[in-house]
Amino acid sequence: MARGALLEAYDILQQVADREDGALDYLRVLTLARLGDTDRALKLYEAYGLAERQDVDALSLQARLLKDKGFASSGRERASVLAESCRLYARVFRRTRDSYPAVNAATLAWITGRAALARQLARAVLANAGVQAASDYYGLATAAEAKLVLGDFAGAAASLEAALAAPDVDAGKRSTTVLQLQRLEPTIPEREAIGPLLALVRPPSVASYCGHIFLEDPALEADLRVRVDQALAKENVGYAYGSLAAGSDILIAERVLARGGELHVVLPVAEEDFVAQSVAPAGGAWAERYRACRAQASSLTFSSTMSHVGGQGQFAYGAKVAMGMARLRARHLNSRAVQVAVAETADASGTLTRSDIRAWQDTGGASIIVEADGIRRPPKPPGPAAESDVGRGTHGLMFTDFPGFARLDERVLPTFQVEVMARAGAALDRNSNAIRYSNTWGDALYVVFDGALEAARTSLELCEALKSIDTQALGVREGAAMRIALHFGPTYWGEDPVTRRTNYYGTEVSRAARIEPVTPPGSVYVTEPFAAVLEMEAEHSFMCNYVGQVDLPKGYGTFPLYHLSRRD
Repeated sequence: MARGALLEAYDILQQVADREDGALDYLRVLTLARLGDTDRALKLYEAYGLAERQDVDALSLQARLLKDKGFASSGRERASVLAESCRLYARVFRRTRDSYPAVNAATLAWITGRAALARQLARAVLANAGVQAASDYYGLATAAEAKLVLGDFAGAAASLEAALAAPDVDAGKRSTTVLQLQRLEPTIPEREAIGPLLALVRPPSVASYCGHIFLEDPALEADLRVRVDQALAKENVGYAYGSLAAGSDILIAERVLARGGELHVVLPVAEEDFVAQSVAPAGGAWAERYRACRAQASSLTFSSTMSHVGGQGQFAYGAKVAMGMARLRARHLNSRAVQVAVAETADASGTLTRSDIRAWQDTGGASIIVEADGIRRPPKPPGPAAESDVGRGTHGLMFTDFPGFARLDERVLPTFQVEVMARAGAALDRNSNAIRYSNTWGDALYVVFDGALEAARTSLELCEALKSIDTQALGVREGAAMRIALHFGPTYWGEDPVTRRTNYYGTEVSRAARIEPVTPPGSVYVTEPFAAVLEMEAEHSFMCNYVGQVDLPKGYGTFPLYHLSRRD
């Protein structure tokens, strides 16, 4: 949590079997809150009975969850929930005299237009002996927020500078302050004063990195190291996501590690094939440097574990997943995502690196391009021994089924076709322009979409369409619903020799099919590649909330999954 690695923190907490430990229960709910999964956090807060603890942390967490819910709402609901959160924070302050609920009550009172109450609470915060003597991060940041409410911008800046020098400062704490400042900013008349404060306290940036493969060249690398270091320092990069191809990738990864940053490696295909295609052909010491970076990486993710089947499509897919993962991490940190690329000046188009740069920029991202003239590229490695000429593409994949279908009475199956499958068909018809393939058998659907955005939209429309089914007519319990699984990945496509229709198949199709059985009825679960690719869409109205590491059936392995929903 100190590193802002919220997904990792959640996984660790889920591995702890002792749910009777109140401190761990508190951390589970807090982690979900920081991940933005407010609804699930509220449910667990109640289930764990945290309100019964009556300590300042547990009581303040309930107010914080209401605050998050309010900011995710609009109109009257927003005003009502934020006011309730303010009242709860104030109540906790009166009971405990703690400065943390007091400053939160002050900021919420200011945001909801109760300036007099806000100033009264802010003065109480600054009069607190603990705040006056504070040398820890949160104590100093609390003073800064109180000073902001009172219009003392110079004092707020001084307190934040002191907080950043505190011995317990970390990225996780800084991210919470950034969120507070962002929420305050629209309500401060001198809005221009908030920008410098945000820049001061914002956690290190998250970089998505890429670049050309090249042969070892000591003179070129010496120059590139200096300029890559300058780019990383200018953007204050603390986290980096990308692959480890020879040349640019490894050089950038080494420089991130040298400055004490976190390296997160994302490989597009099976590791043996990746090394054969992207590391070994460059010769020299690149293979040794690859192993060194891999050993120091904070994580290793495979966007796909399939073999390389030829061409650049799998590598472009892997790069897009890495870009999306960088943006997800930046969102969790309330920080900035930036792309760092090494590219030849003369290479304006036509390479995978330039394609990656365009993909990042086309979705609103800023790129820092380190020009590299005179690089020598290795010979193109041979393709797979039996490279196929069957069609290949990267698509959104959906599998669904209706739990309990096999136990339905034979007499209600025609009703099932009307109540469930006809509604499903209508939802697919409304999105037919984005559907490349669909099939059904019994209660199940298999649908292939152009992209992740279309798959997300259709799956949630399908969920909504099935909320009104007549469960009594079907003889099933109230709330029975489809379970829907989504993945995004490369597939083969071509004529099915049995049906004589175009079909889509491959390793990633099998992965998508394995997710559906572990999805709760009425929910949509998606893979991490799907969540990452969805994050690369310029604009969308969906949320992917982390579920955790889930064991898939039939020994398929353990994979991180997310719950898909609409943003309020």
